[in-house]
Amino acid sequence: MAKKMKSNKLLLFIVGIITFISYSFSVKADQFNELLTRGDLIFTQPENFTSVGIVDQNNMQYEYALKHNSKNFEVRYAIRPLDELIKTYDKKEKNKKEGDINIHPNTLYKTLLQSTTMNISGGYLPEMVVFDSLAVRQEFNADWGATTYVEVGNAFGANYKYCITVAIHKNNVADAYLFFLSDNTENFDDIMLTAFHSLKFK
Repeated sequence: MAKKMKSNKLLLFIVGIITFISYSFSVKADQFNELLTRGDLIFTQPENFTSVGIVDQNNMQYEYALKHNSKNFEVRYAIRPLDELIKTYDKKEKNKKEGDINIHPNTLYKTLLQSTTMNISGGYLPEMVVFDSLAVRQEFNADWGATTYVEVGNAFGANYKYCITVAIHKNNVADAYLFFLSDNTENFDDIMLTAFHSLKFK
């Protein structure tokens, strides 16, 4: 019982935040699978979801999406491997000259989540809620994780009003994002649980 309560700790925390705040088909499966491998990630298909096409927009690119079979609720996945960025960083550090400042990819996750949230919300930046370090390790095998909650902009949101973004980061491996989109807040309570842990690091 105690283990089950711990496994749902982050989800219950997010639901609490929500309650407080608001009381052409082309699935890129091959690209998504390649990024899963590069990002050392495991994807588990949640029940009652079906893959859908990618929305063509410039606010936030993502590689895979699932829609609930009976509710207006969608989950989108974006994976950003760090391998090439780290190679570039190491090369710059090796050839570093006086005055050069190089930022390691492992230190960018907070800024990236902030900029992503602003892009999908049309410029709004809410408070970022950082997950407990032990919980994010146990539930996602990640070194860091956080979430934001916004009313989503038209370009990214399309037929949805709200978006919860979950970002997870593993040092030297990848950053990954899950976007939970809904036209009402109730769906976050009864549907989000089934897909919340659908992406995690190995």
